Amino acid sequence: MDNKRRLYRLIEVYLNESKGDLVESIYGKKSKIKVHTITFGISDNSLLIELVIILGDVINEDTLDTSLAEILIQEAIVYFFPEKTIKTLIRWDV
Repeated sequence: MDNKRRLYRLIEVYLNESKGDLVESIYGKKSKIKVHTITFGISDNSLLIELVIILGDVINEDTLDTSLAEILIQEAIVYFFPEKTIKTLIRWDV
């Protein structure tokens, strides 16, 4: 496993295991968040993080809220890149 994939897995463990009860309460039982890519900004001091939310058993308008995933990724990334501005791109999967 390369360093990039190891970083993705560390973030996913934080999101899905440490904060898994929050993720399941918003996005449904058996839901999880996967990190697809992290792109470093060239002209500015930013990160673009693409997340995939794998929805659980219930899919409705309430589960398609991105605010929880954005808050959780902000909390997780600050430990790895404290000086970076974090931008998120979120997509859905079932």
